Amino acid sequence: MGSYTELLRNAYFRNFLLASTLLNIGRKLSWVALGWFVYQVTGSALAIGIVISSATIAPLISSILVGGILDQYDRRIVMIVENVLRGMFLALIPLLYWFDILSLWMIIVVVFINGLLSSFTTIGTASILPEFLNKDDLETGNAVFTMTGQIGSLIGPALGGFSTSLLGAPMTLFINVLCFLIAAILYYIIPKSAYHTGLTKRKEAGNIKEKVKSFITDTKEGFNFIFKYRILIMIAMVTFLFDFTYAPLEPMLPIYVDEILNQGPDTLGIIWSFFAIGSFLGSLLWVRIGKMFHYSYSLGAVIILWGIVPTCFSFISSSILVFIMMFIGGVVYAPYNIVSPTLRQKLVPNAIRGRVFGVYGLIAGLGFPIGVYLGGLLAEYVGVSKTIMTGGVLTIVLGVIVATHPILRIKEVEPLSITPKHHTPA
Repeated sequence: MGSYTELLRNAYFRNFLLASTLLNIGRKLSWVALGWFVYQVTGSALAIGIVISSATIAPLISSILVGGILDQYDRRIVMIVENVLRGMFLALIPLLYWFDILSLWMIIVVVFINGLLSSFTTIGTASILPEFLNKDDLETGNAVFTMTGQIGSLIGPALGGFSTSLLGAPMTLFINVLCFLIAAILYYIIPKSAYHTGLTKRKEAGNIKEKVKSFITDTKEGFNFIFKYRILIMIAMVTFLFDFTYAPLEPMLPIYVDEILNQGPDTLGIIWSFFAIGSFLGSLLWVRIGKMFHYSYSLGAVIILWGIVPTCFSFISSSILVFIMMFIGGVVYAPYNIVSPTLRQKLVPNAIRGRVFGVYGLIAGLGFPIGVYLGGLLAEYVGVSKTIMTGGVLTIVLGVIVATHPILRIKEVEPLSITPKHHTPA
């Protein structure tokens, strides 16, 4: 426990960690509230898929620009403004509902805009976190982020489920608004200099034409860096396919709970809470055993074991068994959120990390919205259980490919070489 204590003594890391945890609580309770709300209003699996897809496609659109912005401008101010704006937009859903003018297309627009802004925190967190830690502490730091994130996931779904049952979905969303505002304050507390460790000062673009040209150049640099190295391409494709095969589960769960388990939103929240408890335990265990394995074996085993969980859903209709399976699923899924980001952070130098992670987010992130949308379509024809099972089987196949692929059969990595093209010393 000594390494964890040392990390938590780091005030920058601690505040950054708390902000991330609060945002995760808000995100999880929002998904429970929105998923149940849309299903109750429309009765359509496809409608849930459209809402979730719009929220997940949006960050992919903005991610190619976000990386350059984070590398060029004040990262602290960018992340503060982003979270304040997201809170304001999300508050529109309950406000419009109370004025009795809320419709499905309005929800889609709000979650789309919210998604556009969310990539600043997603990419910013992955880019900035390594600068708060020593290289040797990076994997442990990511593990702590995963564990505390799962504490948020434990609280969020349960809070979202019970609050939705008690107060309704629109009022529940106001809790997420509060999370955004508190996170913005925590980002402000961390000094500006801590966000830019090791970065050289770049010449700021003047007019709009120059800014657009600069962003295009940043995006090209991100793409060029990824496609320069086969290992980065492999990591991006693995995440793309894993997100694709996992994605049908999320929009299907509200329907599965209602039609198969004959339960309400509180059960949906508890299911995700069991997943969070398992993830916390899985993260804790991985810190102790993870470094024993090559990356290919680690990622492959995680993907295979997770794939077994949704596959089993097709054969069970008991809430207790679902709780147990999701707990096990959390244990085996958690290491992916430690291994994958740690590998990327070690490989990509800070000077180009924002741009590379932005492009990576675009390539890898497409898998989830595509999987969600196709999962919704498939469910209309074959039903919820078979759709979830299909995703599980495809996940197992992917895991076997990853485990047997030689390119990730490594244990230690060093930063890849980079020759900045338009950086000048500060």
